[in-house]
Amino acid sequence: MFYNKDNPQWKFNEDQYLSNDDYYGMVEEYDELCKSMLRADFRDINEKFYGVKETYTSEEDRERKRKKLLIGGICAAVIFAGLVLALMFKQILIFGYAMCAIFLLAGISIMVSGKGEVVESTSKAIFNRVLGFCITFASVLIILLMLFRTKMEGGEFFLLLGVVVFGITGLAILVIAVMKAMSGKIVYTEEVNATCAGYVRYVSHDSGDHGNRFTFIHTSPLFKYSYGGVQYEAVYDDFIVKKDSDVALGQSVNIRVDPKHPENIQSAATTHKGGIAFMIIMGLISLGVAVFLAVYVFGGNAKTMTVETQWNTPINMGDGEGETAAETTLRQITDEMIEEAYADQLKGEKWYIETTTIKYTHTPADSDVIELYFSDDTFVRGLTKDDTLKPGTELILFYTVDEEYKEDDQPYKFVFSFGRPDEFEYVGSHSAYVSN
Repeated sequence: MFYNKDNPQWKFNEDQYLSNDDYYGMVEEYDELCKSMLRADFRDINEKFYGVKETYTSEEDRERKRKKLLIGGICAAVIFAGLVLALMFKQILIFGYAMCAIFLLAGISIMVSGKGEVVESTSKAIFNRVLGFCITFASVLIILLMLFRTKMEGGEFFLLLGVVVFGITGLAILVIAVMKAMSGKIVYTEEVNATCAGYVRYVSHDSGDHGNRFTFIHTSPLFKYSYGGVQYEAVYDDFIVKKDSDVALGQSVNIRVDPKHPENIQSAATTHKGGIAFMIIMGLISLGVAVFLAVYVFGGNAKTMTVETQWNTPINMGDGEGETAAETTLRQITDEMIEEAYADQLKGEKWYIETTTIKYTHTPADSDVIELYFSDDTFVRGLTKDDTLKPGTELILFYTVDEEYKEDDQPYKFVFSFGRPDEFEYVGSHSAYVSN
């Protein structure tokens, strides 16, 4: 890429080997630059941190910038509105649709423009376009999954979501890894002779898991060369993470450039065998997870799978969770779903199911928990926070029986869950308790 003399992060000198004094001086200067960004006007950050001057000489440039800001504001508003609506209507899918729409637009933008960062080489656009395509494709697939979710059973939706995420991620990593390995044939296709005129370096930091900070020096020779009758001063598109250079000052070397953008030079970091091998391994692992989940789903194993826990049970617990009136089909509840969701309470006990109505409700003082009393007095009171449950409401009760506690020779029935009959359908084999 072009050598940007105005970039304050880039430091030029003619030392092939960086001394310790110069090393610590670079790190200290970079830290001071980062601190100054906290006090800078955000509109000046591109110039002060990257050396990119905002020069809008025409009304068209200003209008283009205003449109970008407007689109960014609209996207932020859509995300916020989706979150608010999801919380209001207790429908997380509303937020899902909003997020997919934003990622869809972002993916299309990256795919068309090829831009993904503030400062980057033009040749990286091809990698960004692959990433943009994958983001767009994944967003479309997730939207289709949400649209057809009612035709899925058990945990199929969530596992297919995993198939899309892991599959597209693995595919993107593998494609980019192959393209990096073949960049000399598909991007940097011309070889020219260049002379090393110095060295350009910059500093970066990375934080470890235990709060440790790691400091890296990125280095590239500054090459001078001629291509197509034009003189260039350029550095590697990908700086090498190393404080010293393998190219001596004044040395003449052959470099590979992008004929469409001759200022772009291939770096050994791009085709590093270790980095590419790591990307391929990670891509294959991600694809392997996607294939495993797909085989599991299409083998029919996910139909009887439940994703609920005791805090989000497969039936309406009276706290507003579960299906809403907007759903046109009843959720089917099986014996396996009940026994898995309430394994800790049941502990192998026999359980029963029965339909009854609410006799009256009572809310104790200084409490938001509502006590439910049923028409059948042998039922122990139920507890809920759903204030829509009124006397006369019909409920399906799931309960156990303890024959040691009786009233009028009838054992007490202990309710461990309940739900509205207009929201789910029980398709298991259990029935009401019948005393001997």
